[in-house]
Amino acid sequence: MTDTTFYDITPFSYGYSCKESIIQNMHPLLKQLIRQNKNKCMVDVGCGCGRNLLYASSFASQLTGIDLSIQSLNFAKDFIKNKNLELIVGNNLAIPLLDNTVDLVISDGVCHHTGDTVKAFCECIRILKPGGTLYLAVYKKYRYYPLLYYVVGGFLRLINKIKLGNFIIEKLFIKIHYLMYRLFKVQKFSISESRNIFFDYFLTPIATFQSKKDVASWSRNNNSTIVDYDRTKGNCHVFIIQKNE
Repeated sequence: MTDTTFYDITPFSYGYSCKESIIQNMHPLLKQLIRQNKNKCMVDVGCGCGRNLLYASSFASQLTGIDLSIQSLNFAKDFIKNKNLELIVGNNLAIPLLDNTVDLVISDGVCHHTGDTVKAFCECIRILKPGGTLYLAVYKKYRYYPLLYYVVGGFLRLINKIKLGNFIIEKLFIKIHYLMYRLFKVQKFSISESRNIFFDYFLTPIATFQSKKDVASWSRNNNSTIVDYDRTKGNCHVFIIQKNE
């Protein structure tokens, strides 16, 4: 029996009321890669509720979404409804696919939640065909989020273990978070969506942070090359990595 995961309890689902908005907010490099790999095999490792699968389903000849969370996969299945889409329960640390079989691997904010970021990266490279491409987004090492995650998030994860602490989080902190989104963010979310974002940001049990130098080292050690990079304005930086022929 598959264990219940953090993302079964709190799926990372927000913005799903508008498919056009999801596609509009995707990273341009990811959309470009998906278009460039039209009619090829694409895999989204850690696909969650299917945000990237939505766009990829219009281009891929064979599309696979892999995630540990059955709840998230069920949401993705109902949301996308594409006959070319296969959804698999699987672990990023042991991806249930053969070596050298995928043209495009998407790892969008996933490796840093596995507990072994390097192994998760190696698995993504392993399943790529020679010449294939990995879209990798990981948390930045040198930004304010690591401090927030370890200090503020550490406190919240600690008090969340007791009923009173969980009550305070649900009735106070999540409502403050929701109000801040309403006041300062252009995109508006429901309170349930804001809750999912809050849990992913502060209460997710595992998060690691990587520098550009770290990812460059992983690439060199795994027969692959960084061919494009975007620091972005957010907490993740984006790498386009090609597996060497």
